[in-house]
Amino acid sequence: MPHDHPYLNNLTPLRGIAALWVASYHFQISFFHPHMTRLLEKGYVMVDMFFIMSGFIMRHVYGDYFREQIGGKSMEKFMVARFARVYPLHLFTLIVLVAITAYTGEWSIVNDPSAISTNIFLLQSFGIEKLSTWNRASWSISAEWAAYIAFPFLSILIGHRRRLAYFLLPSLIIMAYIALLYLLAPKGIGNARRLELHMLDVSYDYGFLRGIAGFCLGMLVYELYAIPRIREYFGTDIIAVVFIAATLYYMYIDSNDLLLILTFVGVILSFAANSGHLHRLCSLKLPQFLGKVSYSVYLIQGLVLYLVTQLLGWFGSKEVAFSPNIFILFAYLSLLVGLSSITYYGVENPCRNFINRNFR
Repeated sequence: MPHDHPYLNNLTPLRGIAALWVASYHFQISFFHPHMTRLLEKGYVMVDMFFIMSGFIMRHVYGDYFREQIGGKSMEKFMVARFARVYPLHLFTLIVLVAITAYTGEWSIVNDPSAISTNIFLLQSFGIEKLSTWNRASWSISAEWAAYIAFPFLSILIGHRRRLAYFLLPSLIIMAYIALLYLLAPKGIGNARRLELHMLDVSYDYGFLRGIAGFCLGMLVYELYAIPRIREYFGTDIIAVVFIAATLYYMYIDSNDLLLILTFVGVILSFAANSGHLHRLCSLKLPQFLGKVSYSVYLIQGLVLYLVTQLLGWFGSKEVAFSPNIFILFAYLSLLVGLSSITYYGVENPCRNFINRNFR
């Protein structure tokens, strides 16, 4: 696959921040009673930042690859590369959870044996199950895979019918977000108040629509980034500070999630274009490392939460609630990052390299 475009290293730490934020959100709702802060209560929207960044990066790296046509070889190489990126660690976490459940005998509506095939075939965001099952965070991998399948066709549309794409895609994105926030009632037994609260916390039922909408938005955001004047405008530190502050403010006041989608666009553009103090901060080893292991952080958080619950159960009741404490959260995140580095170097990276080396 061609990789002629420069690496956007500023976005690497942003992936790490988003992954840790989602992990903090899940830790809070599991263990902090009362909750720590509304900044964490809105952590589910960081998944939308992932989707937007994914569309942005795919357009940056592979946009020219499907500009003229979708050939069998080009499609095969692209899909193998994306499969190598997302599937091995997903399968690993699924196998571990199934093995643990089989050993303990703790089958449940979440650890449902009939839902194993749904997870294997990356269908867990299409409303097949009544709620998120097994590695519950992996619903977004299902949505991401659906976006990957659509990407070559979207690239052809933008490359050959640019005016049509610039009219059609924004219209469909807006319709998708409005439907998720106001029209599409939740299926199954999860998140019954989502429409009432106008939340984008959509996963097992219409998660694929949420993922594709964010991915398409990311592709369009990259079209803005490709304009030199836009890059110059968003490349200053002050613009980055403005959008970061707006994001934190809207999360804190529990605003409509659509406002956060808009600020995410500004944050991603600011990070991607910045060459000032923010760029120097993002280039440090720790932020780059956190971004590197971000996919492992995101996917194994369910395993680590299960491990923490079991450890607490050995020392007392399994129904443990912590008073909100920044040090407890930091200890959890440190454990998560440490274990994620093991799965990154032991599973994610070697499997990706093996697949790319032997099947591309």
